Amino acid sequence: MGITEVDARPGKTAPRLLQDLLDYDPRRVRKLGTNLLIDPPPQYKPPKLAPLRFLPEDCQHRLFRKDDQSRVPSVNEKPSNDSYYIAASYCSKCYHHFDVIVDYRQRPDRQRPCDLNHEYPLHHLQHCQSSRRSENEIRDASDKYDPWIEEHNWLCSAPDCPVVVVVRISSPRIKRRHLKLLTDPELIFRRGTKTIQADPARYEGTGPLTSIDVLSVLRQYLADALKGQAKRVAVRNKKFLLAFSDDCDEIFEFLEFKPMFEDQNDVTDKFWTLPTMEPFTSDIKPKTTRQLVDDVVLELTQRIHDDPLRSKVTYVPLPALKDLEKVLGMTDYPRVSRVINVDESNDESPYFAGLGAVGTFDDQLVAFAYRRQCACDPSNKPYYLECLEDIANGRNSEDLQEELVMAVSLGGQTQKAIDDAYKFFRLDPYEFHDDDHIIGLYRSRVEAAPRQAEEARACLTIIGKARESAKVQEEASNRTMTLEEACQFLNVTPTTESDSIQAAAIAAGCESDAAKVARAVKIIADERKDTALHFYASNLDPANQGRTLDVESAYRRLQIPDPHVPDETVLTYYKSLSQSAPAGSKDSFLEALHVISEVRRSELLKAQVKEPDKEVVTVRAPADQPVGLDNIGNTCYLNSLLQYYYTVKAVREVVMNFDDYRMPLNADTLSAKRVGGRAVAKVEILKAQNFVEELRNLFINLKAASTRSVKPTQDLAELTLFSTATEANFRRASVSSPEAFSVDPAASRPVYGPELPQPPVPTRPAPALTPGDADIEMIDRPSQSLDQHLGNDSTSTLVDLDQLTPNGLDNNQGSDELQGPGSLRPDDNDAKMSLTEISHIENTAEEECKEDDKDGVISAGFNGDESASAEEPPPVPPRNKPAPINTSGESEDTLRAQKLNFGAQQDVTEVIGNVMFRLQCAIKPTSIDPEFGEQIDQIRETFYGANAVSLKKLDNFDVKLEAWANIIVFPSLDGARDIYEALDVVFDEQTVEIDRTLTKQFASISKLPPIVQVQIQRTAYNPVTQQASKNQNRIVFDETIYFDRYMSNEKVLQRRKDAWKWKSRLRQLEARQQSLQDTKAGMAVPDALRATTELLRSLQEEELSDVEIDPTLPEALEDRSLEISQELEDIAEETTVLKKRLQDQFTDMRAHRYRLQAVFMHRGSSSYGHYWIYIYDFERDIWREYNDEYVSVVHDRKQIFEQTTGGATPYYLVYVRDEDKDDLVDAVCREVADSPVGDSANAPGRSELDDEVMDMRPDIPLDINGSDEQTANTRAAGASTSGWDFPNEGRRSPLREW
Repeated sequence: MGITEVDARPGKTAPRLLQDLLDYDPRRVRKLGTNLLIDPPPQYKPPKLAPLRFLPEDCQHRLFRKDDQSRVPSVNEKPSNDSYYIAASYCSKCYHHFDVIVDYRQRPDRQRPCDLNHEYPLHHLQHCQSSRRSENEIRDASDKYDPWIEEHNWLCSAPDCPVVVVVRISSPRIKRRHLKLLTDPELIFRRGTKTIQADPARYEGTGPLTSIDVLSVLRQYLADALKGQAKRVAVRNKKFLLAFSDDCDEIFEFLEFKPMFEDQNDVTDKFWTLPTMEPFTSDIKPKTTRQLVDDVVLELTQRIHDDPLRSKVTYVPLPALKDLEKVLGMTDYPRVSRVINVDESNDESPYFAGLGAVGTFDDQLVAFAYRRQCACDPSNKPYYLECLEDIANGRNSEDLQEELVMAVSLGGQTQKAIDDAYKFFRLDPYEFHDDDHIIGLYRSRVEAAPRQAEEARACLTIIGKARESAKVQEEASNRTMTLEEACQFLNVTPTTESDSIQAAAIAAGCESDAAKVARAVKIIADERKDTALHFYASNLDPANQGRTLDVESAYRRLQIPDPHVPDETVLTYYKSLSQSAPAGSKDSFLEALHVISEVRRSELLKAQVKEPDKEVVTVRAPADQPVGLDNIGNTCYLNSLLQYYYTVKAVREVVMNFDDYRMPLNADTLSAKRVGGRAVAKVEILKAQNFVEELRNLFINLKAASTRSVKPTQDLAELTLFSTATEANFRRASVSSPEAFSVDPAASRPVYGPELPQPPVPTRPAPALTPGDADIEMIDRPSQSLDQHLGNDSTSTLVDLDQLTPNGLDNNQGSDELQGPGSLRPDDNDAKMSLTEISHIENTAEEECKEDDKDGVISAGFNGDESASAEEPPPVPPRNKPAPINTSGESEDTLRAQKLNFGAQQDVTEVIGNVMFRLQCAIKPTSIDPEFGEQIDQIRETFYGANAVSLKKLDNFDVKLEAWANIIVFPSLDGARDIYEALDVVFDEQTVEIDRTLTKQFASISKLPPIVQVQIQRTAYNPVTQQASKNQNRIVFDETIYFDRYMSNEKVLQRRKDAWKWKSRLRQLEARQQSLQDTKAGMAVPDALRATTELLRSLQEEELSDVEIDPTLPEALEDRSLEISQELEDIAEETTVLKKRLQDQFTDMRAHRYRLQAVFMHRGSSSYGHYWIYIYDFERDIWREYNDEYVSVVHDRKQIFEQTTGGATPYYLVYVRDEDKDDLVDAVCREVADSPVGDSANAPGRSELDDEVMDMRPDIPLDINGSDEQTANTRAAGASTSGWDFPNEGRRSPLREW
C-alpha cells in the first residue's frame, strides 16, 4: 500500500467517517455533486436549505460482522507500530461488503497513536487517495475472489500518529444472473416440474421446491465445505435435481466445486466435490476461496432470514458497529449528556459535518474537531469558526462559547461576517479585489456617508484580517489626520510652497505608505483650496492610480475602435485628431496617447509623446519581406512558434477567416463537440475563440504592418502559453505553497538567465545575454500523458486512434463538468468574452478541470522498459516546480509579467499542444467520425498522423492505432547521428516487458500527415545527481527526407525486418569490437597480448632462477594475439558490409518525399537560453532567420545544417509533403498600404475627419482631464470597464477603412 502524505485539506474524525460510511451508497452515480465519503461537505449558507447528505433511495447500511475475516483489538489492547486491524462486514440491505483496515505499520517515524487520554483523543483523518473501478472494469474483472469496486485511504493528521485507514467496498458475491437461477420462482418451478416429469415414480408425492429450499440446500453444501468436510454431492440426488438440475452448473463452477465422474453398472454418474478450503487468514489480500465461500454463505443466510416464507431456522447476525469502533479507536468516546437540537429541521446540524464531527460529540470533542480542521485547512478558518459559533449557540455551551471568544480574540472571523463586510461595500466576497480598490471604496463611503464611518471601519477591519493584509488593516486603524499632523508628517509648514510640498511628499513616499502620504497632501490641499495640489494628491494615492484615464477611455478618446491595431495606426489616429484641434483638446489627445504608449511599451508612440510637435518617422518594412515580432518578455519561443504558424496556409486560412470557421455556440453543437476524444466545455470554446481572435489580430498586423516588427499582445502570449491546467497551477503557486520548489537551482531565481554572457547570434546585431534579459528555457520533455500511455501495460501502450487525446486530457471528462454557474447560455451563438470574464468562469470550474486539463500534444515514440532493445531513451527529468509567485501587493503589470514568466516554463510539447487544442476547440468540424464522434477539421487533417503499433502476442501481432501530432527523436549519447537513425529508434522493433514477459514491439506509419513535425528531445536527466542537462550532440538532417521506410506496408515491412537483423548483428559486432579494443590497460587486447609476450620472452632470456615460465606460453599468447587481430579485421569488414546494406536498403523508396520547411533553434543550457527559427521560402529558394523583431536572409546555410560544438542546436524540425508544399505553406504573405504611415494628409477619410473632429457631438462633451461623461458616470456607479467593447457613439472612425 503506497502512502502519499497530504497537503493542506480538511479532514474528519473517525466517528464522522463511520457515519458517512453508513450513509454512503456505492451503487449509484452521485447526483449531489460531491462524494459523501471522501469529499469535504459543501459549506452551509443559511438561509438556504442544508445540503443533502444522501438521496432518499440511497442505502443506509446495516452492517453485520464477518467474524472469520476480522482482526479486532482486544478490550485492553494498546496498538503499537506493528498493529494491523480489520473490521470485515456486510450490509444486510444491499449485500455490499466492507473492509475497514487500520494500519499502524506504514509510517514508522510516528510513534504515538491517538488516545482518549492524549492531546489527540480521536483520529482526525485526511483523505489521501482513492481507486474506483468503472462499470466495465467491474464487469470484466477476472478476480472473482476480490470484486472490489472502490478503495479509499485516509491518514491521521495528528503529528505523531501512524494510523492509515483503508476502506474497501466490494459488490455482492452472488452475481445477479446466479441469484436469478436460485430465487426466481418461475425458473425453480419449471426446473422441478421437468425433473419430476422425467421420472414420476421416483418423485411420487414430491413437488417442486421453493426459493428458500434452494438457498438452504446450497448454503448447507457450502457450510460443510467451510468445516473442512471432504464429501461429494451426487448429481442424481433427488433434492439436488429438484433444486439445481443441470441449470446451475455455472454456479457450482464459480464456487470452486469440482466435477467428477464414476462408472457404475455401465452408467456414468456425475458428482460435485465440495470446494477445498485454504488455511484460514484474516489478511484482505489476497482473497481466497475461503473468503469467497464465507461471503456467499453469509449472503445466502441473510436472504433466507429476510424471506417472509423462511423456514424455522433462526439466524441472529451480530452488528459490526462495535468492531468498527474498536479498530477506529473510538470506543467509549465522550458523548453529549443531554438531548440537543441545533436545527429543528434536521436531526443533525450540517455544521457538525463541516467540522468533521458528529452531533453526539461532547463540547470538548467539538472544540477538538474545530482546532484540527483549522490546523489542516487554514484557508477555510472563517467557515469553521462559523460552524463552531452556530453549534455553541445551539447548545448554549459555555465551553464552546469560551473557545469561540478565544478564536475571535486571536483575529478569527466567521465566513458570514466576512461576506457581510464585503457586501457592505457592494463587493462580491468570492471575486478578486485588490487592496487599493477596497481602500478606495472605503474612503468613498466614509466621505459620502459620514454617519456610516464606524460601521465602514469595522467592516474594513474584518476584511483586512481575513485577507491578512497589513495595508487594509492599517487603513482601518487610521483615524482622521489633522492639518498639524499632516504638516508634521511631511515635515513642512502650512505656508510651505506647493512645489516644496510635492517634493516633500516624494521623499516621504520612499519611507512611508503612499496612501498615508497622499492623505496628508490632500488635507493640506483642502485647507488651501489648492486644486493643483489636490490633483497631485489624487494621482499620488495608490487607490486612484491609473484612474485618471484608463486605457479603454484612451482608445475611445482617440476614436480607435480596435485596441489591437498596429502602433502606426494609433499614431495616425492621434495625428488626424490633433492637427487642427484647439490647445485643450490637443493636450487631451496627447494624454490618451501617453496612456496607450505606456501600456504598449511602444518606443514609437513614446517618441511622439516626448516631442509632440515633431514628425516621428517609422522604419518601413518592404512589402515582399516578412516582419519580426517584438519580445515582450521571455517570449522568444512564442515568437518563433507564431511566425511558423503564420506560414502554414491551413492555420492562416482558419485564423484570418475565422468567422467562416467559428464554432457556433448552441446546445446541439456543444453536445456534439469532441476534440481529442473528449467533450469540450463551453468555457474552453470561448477561451479558444478568444485565442483565435487575438491570433487573427496578430496575423493581420504581420500581413499589413509597414514597420519591421509588430508586438504580440500580452493576452495572446498568455492564451498561447497557458492551458487551463497551467493557469490553475499559476493560481496555486503562491509563496505559501508547499509545492513551490524546483529541482533546478536556476528555477528559483527571480529572473531566469544564463550564468555567462551569451555569444551573439550571427546576422543579428543583438547584445550578449545577461541574467536580466535571457529567455526562459522551454523544457522539451514529453508530456505526462505520453509517459503513461507508453508504459509497460499492453492496454496502455496500444490505444485506439480516435480515442487518443491530442491535448493529453482525460477522455472521461465531459463538458458538463466544466460548466459552472457563470457559464453563458447555450443560445449565445455569437458570444464573445474578455479574458477577465472567462477567467472568472474558470475560477468557478477550476476544481473540476484543474487535474484533467493538461493540454499536451501527443507524440510518437517509445518510452517503456526495454530489454536488449536497440536503444533506450535517456531518463526524462521531472518537471521543474515553478518558482513561488508572490501576488500580494503587486501591480497588474507585475502580476502579468509573473504570469508570463510562469507560462514560459511550460513544456515545448505542451505549448504546441495547447495551440492545436485551442484551434480545434474554436472551429466547427468539417465532419464527424461516425464511430467515435470525434471532430475532424482542417487542423487535425494538416498535422495529425497515426502509427500502427504492433505488439507480439503468442504467434501473432496485436495491432493498435496511435495518433500523433509530432515525432519525438533523441540525439545520440555519444557523437552525431543522422535523422534516419534517430527515427529508427522510434519505429524499429524493440524488446519490451509486458506483464513480466519480454515480447517484441514495433511501429509503422499508417497515416502520414501533410506536415510532419519532429521534436528533438535534448533534455537528459541524471537521477543520481537530480540534475537536468542538455544533450548537445548533433542530429544530421537533410532538406529532403523520405518516409517510405516507416510506412505500414507488407513489402516495406519485410525490408525493415531484414534491416533489423543487420542492426542486431551490427550491435553484436560493435560490442565485441569495443570489448577487444578497450581494456583497463588502455590498449587493445592484441596489443596487450603482444606486450605480454615480449615481457615473457625478455624474462626467459634473463634466465631468472626464481621465475618459472612455461616455455610454450609466449608462443600461445602470440598466436592468440594474431587470432584476435584477425577477428577485429573480420569484424571491421563485416561491419562495413552491414552498414552499406543498411545505407542502400531503402534508397529506391522515394514515394513519400518531404521537404524541410522550418527549424527551431536554441542556444543555452537546460535551464535558460534563447530560441529563434529558420523558415524556408520555397518560392524564392532562400532561408530566413526570424529572431524576435529581426528577420534576415541566411546567406550561409552552414549555420542551419552544420552544428558547431557548444553552439546553437535544432530543437524542432518541420517537413512538408513535397508535391503539396505550395498549397501547404507560404513564407511571405504581405499586403502593405502604399501611403506612408504617419502621413495624415493622405490617410483615407482625412477630408471628412477635420470637420468631425471640430464638430463633435454636443451631447457627449469631452473631459480633457479624464474620460467622457458616460465613462465617468459608469465608473462612479462602480461598473467594470474591462474588455474591449468600445462603441463609436454614432461618430465615424477616422480610419475605418484603413
